Parts: sequence; structure tokens; C-alpha cells
Amino acid sequence: MSTVDTNQVTITYDEINKGWTSFHSYEPEWMERLGNRFYTFKNGNVYIHEDNETRTNFYGTNYGCSVTVSINKEPSTVKVFKTIGLESNNTNWYATLNSELESGKIGSSSNLKFEDKEGIKYGYIRRHSSSVLDFNELSIIGLGNLQSIPSTNNYRFTSDIPNQITANNVDGVGGDALYFNNGASLVIGGIDSINGNIITTTISTNTPSVNDFCFVAKNPSSESFGLRGYHSTIKLVNQFTGFVELYSVNSEVMKSYM
Repeated sequence: MSTVDTNQVTITYDEINKGWTSFHSYEPEWMERLGNRFYTFKNGNVYIHEDNETRTNFYGTNYGCSVTVSINKEPSTVKVFKTIGLESNNTNWYATLNSELESGKIGSSSNLKFEDKEGIKYGYIRRHSSSVLDFNELSIIGLGNLQSIPSTNNYRFTSDIPNQITANNVDGVGGDALYFNNGASLVIGGIDSINGNIITTTISTNTPSVNDFCFVAKNPSSESFGLRGYHSTIKLVNQFTGFVELYSVNSEVMKSYM
């Protein structure tokens, strides 16, 4: 029994450059050129391309566009990629990034993070939420053994809570999370407020015992630690259906000393 490959793309050939130059998400049943116009057939209907100002919309579906680039300067050196800068006329970009060591992102389709600064669209590379308990990162802060639990969702420690630990913002997002370890690392809850040596969590998913070792994991979406690796592959996505230009992609890079 044969199977159908649903992960298909349409590729186009450039007769001037004599090469296959582009990949397209739409899948026509048939393609034809008549004069200088391009036609495709889908579900028994005929479509004419490049006939209006709406871009990357095929057969009623908005696909957006993507560009994948690789930054590979000094390939034998482990580097930290801090930011991505785009020379573009549009800020509606988001990005996923990967290296041999880590992965990260800049925004998402519903939370765009590139900002216009003097004509350059800048974005700070953030960690994925799945790497919140990656102990290889410099974003785990030990608090010591829990001294007491004065009341529900309140946890007292010997010393004042370090300044680099962040409570929830006014809108209820962006704070760090409190954990404990009793043989396994378990989350207590998001940090709602800090008062001296007492942490109050929004809710207690798991409840520690007195003398359990506790630590804080920084919010991965708030961390701008960059991406470590020998090189970085960057996939830029833009779902805007208007006119978009991208001239260049650059990154702020420094040597890693971890």
C-alpha cells in the first residue's frame, strides 16, 4: 500500500540564473504560463498569480514568507549571539535560532519582538520555555534550605532574597519561578512578590518541606542571554501580506568564556 507524502513544497526554476531558486508552500494541481501571466489550478478552479496587492496568499490561505540564513564567522570559536538586526522595511518578523549547543527565539507569530532603532529592526534572542531548567545556563539561583512556611504560598529563607530575582509584573507575567529539590526538582510556583527573606508564589503546584533545598529559575522569555554555539542558523518568518523587503541580516556576536 503506497502512502502520500503530505510534506510537499513547490519549487521554481530561474531561467536567467539557471538554477532552482525558491521554495513555495502552495501546492497547485497544475501550472501554466500564458504570455507573461502565470496560472495555476487548484480543486478544479483556475487562479491567476500576481494580480493584486495581497502577497503570499494562495487559494485563500495566508502562508507568509521565510528566509533561513547561517552566521558562521570564526567557525572554530564558541560564540554568543546576542541580537539579530535586520535591514528591512517591516518589523513584522519573528525568528527561531539553532546552534550545535542551544536553541532560542525572537518573538512568535502572535508576539512580535523586533523593534525599529534608527532604521534597523533589532530583536534580542531569548530562550525557549522548555529550557527553563537547563542547569548549564547561568539562570538558576540557589536560595538555600527552606526555613519555614509562615502561611499558604509564603516561604521564608535565612537571608534576604537576591535582587536579581524578579516577581511577576503588574500584568501577572514575566516573573521567575520557585523550585525545590527533594531528590527531584519540582516547581512550587511563579513568584508573585518578594518581601525581605519571604517569597510569595501565585499558587503552589507542589509544596516543599522545611529544610528542602530551594532555588529560582529565571523566566526564559525575559532572559536576554543570547545563543551559544560555533555557528547559528536563523529562520526568519514574516506573515505580513503587504510589500516586504529584506536587505541584510546581522548579529551582535562575542566570544563565549563559559
